[in-house]
Amino acid sequence: MAASSLLRSLSRISRRGCVGGAGPSPFHHSRLPYSPFSTAAADAVERRGFAGLGPTAKGEKARVVVLGTGWAGSRLMKDIDTTGYEGVCVSPRNHMVFTPLLASTCVGTLEFRSVAEPLARIQPAVSKSPGSYFLLARCTAVDPDAHTIDCETVTEGEKDTLKPWKFKVAYDKLVFACGAEASTFGIRGVTDHAIFLREVHHAQEIRRKLLLNLMLSDVPGISEEEKRRLLHCVVVGGGPTGVEFSGELSDFIIRDVKQRYSHVKDYIHVTLIEANEILSSFDVRLRQYATNQLTKSGVRLVRGIVKDVQPNKLILDNGEEVPYGLLVWSTGVGPSSFVKSLPFPKSPGGRIGVDEWLRVPSARDVFAIGDCSGFLESTGKDVLPALAQVAERQGKYLAHLLNHVMKAGGGHANCEIDVDLGPAFVYKHLGSMATVGRYKALVDLRQSKAGISLAGFVSWFIWRSAYLTRVVSWRNRFYVAINWLTTLLFGRDISRI
Repeated sequence: MAASSLLRSLSRISRRGCVGGAGPSPFHHSRLPYSPFSTAAADAVERRGFAGLGPTAKGEKARVVVLGTGWAGSRLMKDIDTTGYEGVCVSPRNHMVFTPLLASTCVGTLEFRSVAEPLARIQPAVSKSPGSYFLLARCTAVDPDAHTIDCETVTEGEKDTLKPWKFKVAYDKLVFACGAEASTFGIRGVTDHAIFLREVHHAQEIRRKLLLNLMLSDVPGISEEEKRRLLHCVVVGGGPTGVEFSGELSDFIIRDVKQRYSHVKDYIHVTLIEANEILSSFDVRLRQYATNQLTKSGVRLVRGIVKDVQPNKLILDNGEEVPYGLLVWSTGVGPSSFVKSLPFPKSPGGRIGVDEWLRVPSARDVFAIGDCSGFLESTGKDVLPALAQVAERQGKYLAHLLNHVMKAGGGHANCEIDVDLGPAFVYKHLGSMATVGRYKALVDLRQSKAGISLAGFVSWFIWRSAYLTRVVSWRNRFYVAINWLTTLLFGRDISRI
């Protein structure tokens, strides 16, 4: 999209679709005389207030604004009917991450771009359609009455970049799909010293830290105690992510480190800390199998609760001190500070409360899906787990619902029409899978207490086959297959780039 086209849309002011635009507009009434990508434009916006995407006019396509590019938001953007809607996605990242394979990128089994799919490939309209955009920004506030959101551009971490500026976006339908954030349980030092495993940049940081410690530990003059600390990798959290990362790391140590870093092969080890049982949602037999396999691979399993995290060690509830060189935190997720600040009723656990059709009942034309949403107590339904399959199916369901509403004439804001929304959203769990390294995996296909559960090499083959078919695009499927083949033939890449 050319800068001039975006600028025209940013300055457009018009009457809202079904109810008209009453009251003062929060948007500029004149076109800014500069490119929106220039420093001068950013300074002018700061002096004069907000620029923005104005309301859609009668006769124009309705606008669906989606906050987030996770499993839920990306699936909704993929399935939304762009012949009837303008799709605008606001997110701090321009891609979706295939999280089940993210742990494999930390040790070089896969390359980072193999698990990242740009939104423009998922929904080409954001780069081709005149009224659809991807905006690299984060939402900071919502005005449900005015049908607008406040946004701020994301520029942190870059040198010599533009100063962040603010703008508004008017919506006809607003969908919160902004996910959740890692739970630290208020433990001191976690945010400062631990690395979470939720984004590609987290995996990159883990990989760089791991390889740095391997190389530093080989430097002459380093003490035995410091060498053992540097090469001690601690994982906190025994869920699927923590177990899969521990399995990948132990496999990396066995197959690659002991061959290419022979001087330190007797020092490197992995500790997995969990307060209860690892993989608590899996079948008991599978949990025991995972425990045995991890132990055989050299992973030390510790039952305990972390009380304090310091720069080079953490303290458990029994007073034990655990030195570490790399600390990965994977203890589940909770609502973000942004979600907590929203003026909507919350579900148990603090998520945005929704009804059976994923609507936010207290705000017209507002919906919430994925990890940031949960059923209100009044629905009588349990809050669904923060899983990729839940988020993806909610995104698919809501896209179908919004397309149906649009075709019935209710796409614009405040359009009060009698539309049969169809059946409410119902989630059916398809099963869980996790790899434990060394060509072993777990597949739990139970429904309630009945069903199939498998472990071993066959499960590992099923795990790889299933995820290879679920990777978003054929391009990334090709990347993943080639990466797996290259790793099998030549070992993992240990370059620190």
